[in-house]
Amino acid sequence: MSTPERAGWYDDPEDESRLRYFDGIIWTDNTVSRGPGVRQQAQPEVAHGQQPGSGPSPTTDVYGRPVPQQGQQQGWPSPAPGQAPAPGQPPRGQEQAPGVVGTADGAVLADFGQRVGAFLIDTVILGAIALIASGWAWWRFMADYWDFAMNAVTEDPSKIEGISVTEVAGYLDYQYFFIAIGIVVLVQTVYGIGFLVAFGATPGKLAMGISVRRTDRPGPIGVGTAFMRMLLPLILRVLWGFTCLVEVVGRTLDLLWPLRNPRQQALHDKIAGTEVVVGRRAPREREDSAA
Repeated sequence: MSTPERAGWYDDPEDESRLRYFDGIIWTDNTVSRGPGVRQQAQPEVAHGQQPGSGPSPTTDVYGRPVPQQGQQQGWPSPAPGQAPAPGQPPRGQEQAPGVVGTADGAVLADFGQRVGAFLIDTVILGAIALIASGWAWWRFMADYWDFAMNAVTEDPSKIEGISVTEVAGYLDYQYFFIAIGIVVLVQTVYGIGFLVAFGATPGKLAMGISVRRTDRPGPIGVGTAFMRMLLPLILRVLWGFTCLVEVVGRTLDLLWPLRNPRQQALHDKIAGTEVVVGRRAPREREDSAA
């Protein structure tokens, strides 16, 4: 396939009856049938003395990505009748409307409610998995104190009433505490990075119909990007082992951050350079073949 100078919809080199979307880096699998109102993206006029592709045009940013003009709606070309939307494209009737925040290539950003719903679902699933995996370590951590408390209740309740915090700490086996924290962090790491790399979304996001992509281009995210996106939650999880207050404050701030961010990004999105969009990511094998 020939390589255009900037992102946009162009004649499909494989089928003259279609247009194919070029994201500025690779040809994607997003195609639309040629029909009324659907045409190849116009090439910008080249100023006198300017070499083609030497700088951004008024309709593109510095990366060559389309920028909507004043009064112009940014979005996907409408699918032909009977044609399913391309991967990542909102369903017919749910295209990006004026005032709806979206990406340069027309994907609609997930709203706050969708993100909160995904967070709650993932919290329940991840909590259950972590408890199953680390439950034995938490039990070993407090087993001696549990035995002491049960014996005191049945034999001499006054032993519990007068016990100090220092004495309670003496019954706890802290090596298992650190083992339990390590298992929880490991489970969260594998859960987050594994699902993001494999599917572009965690189970919570899949359930809410949203997915994660990089801010500069659509498609799959790598292990490095997924790890950077998980970095803040993992740090907060480690701190949770020592003080719950830090994690509660940090998690709340991160969860609410999209409300004040124009790109609806949470803090961990800004660290990794990602954003959450409506729709599922195309299967990895299809994206790889497009590349």
